[in-house]
Formats: sequence, structure tokens, C-alpha cells
Amino acid sequence: MLLAVLAVGCDDTRADDAGVVDAGGAEDGGASDAGADAGGPLTCEQMLMERRVALDLDGPRTQIHAAVAWDGEAIWVVYSRPDDDGQFDIYATRRGCDGAALTEPFAVQADPAGNDIDPAIAISGDTVLVAWTSDDGEGGTDNLQVFYRTFARDGTPTMDADAQLTTARMGAPITDNHSGVELAAAPGGGFWFVGARAVPDAMRFQAYAQRVDAAGALDGEAIEPPTEAMVTQSDAAIDVAPDGRLLLAYDRAPDDGDPEVRLTALDGDPPEVVVAGLSSHSGADVRFAGGAAWVAFAGTDGVETDLHIVDATAPLATRTARVLGEAGRLEHSPRLAAGPDAVAVAYFRQVRGFTNELLVASVTDDAVTPVVLETEVPAYQPAITHVMGRFWFVSYAIGESPDFRLVGRFVEL
Repeated sequence: MLLAVLAVGCDDTRADDAGVVDAGGAEDGGASDAGADAGGPLTCEQMLMERRVALDLDGPRTQIHAAVAWDGEAIWVVYSRPDDDGQFDIYATRRGCDGAALTEPFAVQADPAGNDIDPAIAISGDTVLVAWTSDDGEGGTDNLQVFYRTFARDGTPTMDADAQLTTARMGAPITDNHSGVELAAAPGGGFWFVGARAVPDAMRFQAYAQRVDAAGALDGEAIEPPTEAMVTQSDAAIDVAPDGRLLLAYDRAPDDGDPEVRLTALDGDPPEVVVAGLSSHSGADVRFAGGAAWVAFAGTDGVETDLHIVDATAPLATRTARVLGEAGRLEHSPRLAAGPDAVAVAYFRQVRGFTNELLVASVTDDAVTPVVLETEVPAYQPAITHVMGRFWFVSYAIGESPDFRLVGRFVEL
């Protein structure tokens, strides 16, 4: 198979660019010029500039697992941070176009019991839905469960209590483990959940997709790819096209083989491999935009592991990948975001061990040089969302263990 390769030895490095400023001259989470000028309040477009802001400066250390979403006026960031009992809780903050806090960090859960990690967020109409995986610490086959809660755009809860996602299969509820949740907004209202759940017939985790309505109530039974015994399905990601078409990507890892990304529209047709000609691939994200169905993943050709990007609307036989990689380096953990006219990807390039460079690249314009945002960050997956025009917002952790702090970065591509 032909792979279209883009060398990135001449990355646009902005990690130490004097033109990239922390808000207010320091990472204090607010901009120094966010007020009104003589002509009245600044618009979002006027406030946008490349800057880095702290997101929870006064919170405890070890802030990780960010997810982000643009609500049309501001940026939501959800993340994990530790509580006084040494477990993690889910927090959220809402940020303006200057990085200033419109809603200060607040606890998402109504009930903070359990170890709560890996949040996801999606916005449908006026409803913000946050979901996460919670470990009750009891062990067994049902200690991991997905919970969620809905909010208005200003951060006001619209559900009094956290809801547990209990999916069904062939009419019977699955009460065993659910984990690794991701979300997508559904056209016309509501949301899709995807993740992995323990299916006794397979004796392994299997991918699923579950729709809920705008109020958070289950809408029908979960749908799933074909069940495979002794094969683990994990790392699920989903997006929904404006016409309602689904694209689910997941890692398929047999007990006796290498992992590969599989794609399915969940329409009854068999899942297909994301691309031919690689020895293994994993960790995909997906996004519909402009008639394309973009898939980004880490792929290995037997020697190098690089970031690969494909348009899955092309037939598999003629599907080619754009490759973002540097010889001898490992690229991984891609996250996609779409705007009205463009798609971007945030990803890591390993430096050593747990330490990585953080890069952002245009998916839809390969003439734009990938940008190095940070030269050394921990390997907690970044998050990205489109804001307005050429501006994107990326959230990620910085610092040395255990002093990880969450920041947000406005980037112009």
C-alpha cells in the first residue's frame, strides 16, 4: 500500500516563542487586557491570541486527563484531580477567549465516592454532558463503571445526581465492567457514548455504542461490533456526521496477535481494518468534516511507529495515509478536532520514557508545518477543540511527577 509521507524535521517550534505569552504575564488563568476598551467589550475574535494559561492554579497537584469542548461562546475543560483521600475526582472549568475563567473549577460529581478518571465531554444544543469512569475499589468484575451528569452551558447542573450508564445486550443489562468512555453529540439532540464493556460470551472487553437523549435517558439498546471470543476490543472513539451516520474506531487485540484499528458504521456491515500494509496500529480518533471521515492513529510498519491520518471514505484498496513522523522517534496519542473549514490533530512525539514533545498539525492542509507546542510534557493524552477562525485550544499536563498541572494553549494554525 502506498503511504504518503510528510517529513517533519522542520517543525514550527513555538514552545519558547516570545510571542506566546501566559495570561496576565504569568500562568494565573486570566488575561491582562480582558476588559473593555473605549469601543466597548472586546469580542472573542479580538481577544484571541497565542497564549498559555493555567487552568486550576490553586487546585491540588496531579491534574491530568483533560477533555475539552467549545460551546459557541467559551471553552469547557474537564479533568481529573486528586481529593483529600488520595483518589481522583472530576472537575470542570469554563474559559473565555482570553483564557480567563468564566466559571471557576468545580466538582462535576454530585457524589465524589470512588476513584474517578478519564472524563469525556460533548455539547448538544444547550446541554453539556460529562462522563467518566469510576472505580469503587472493591475489585471483582463490576468495580469499573461509567457515570455521567448534564449541565447548562453556564455550569448549572441539570441532573441532581450522577447517573450510571448500564447498557443492555440482547435484552439483558450488562452489570459487569464498563470503562474508557468517549462521547459525541447526536444531530437533533442527545449523545452517543462509546467504550468497552465486559461481555461474558467473549471473556474479554468488547466495544459498544449507546445513545442517550438530551435529558440523559437511555435511547434504545446499545449496539456493538461483532463479538469476538479471546479478542479484546478497546480504545473506542466515535463521531457522528450531520446526517446521523456513525463512525466507530476501536482497537482489536487478539490474545495471540498484534493490535489493529477497526472501523465500523455500526450498520450491519463487517468492520474493516483502517488501512492495509502496516504490522500494527492502535489508539485511533475519528472526526467527520467536509465530506471526509478522518481517522488518526499510531501505526507501525515493522520499524517505525508514526502518526497516520486517513480519510476513511476512500475504499480500503485505494486508501492512503499521510504520515507524520521523524526517523527513530515514536509518535502517538492523537486527538482530532474539527472546525467549519478545517481539522487539526494534537499528538505526542516521545522524547524518553514518559516524556514527550507535544505537537499540533493541520489535517486538512498538509502545507501547514506541524507546530511543536512543548518540548517536554508527560504522556497524559492531550485534548483539542476548535475555537474560531484559525484558532484552536489545546489542554495538557505540564511538570514533573507528581506535580502535574493542567494548562490550556491557544494555537493559530
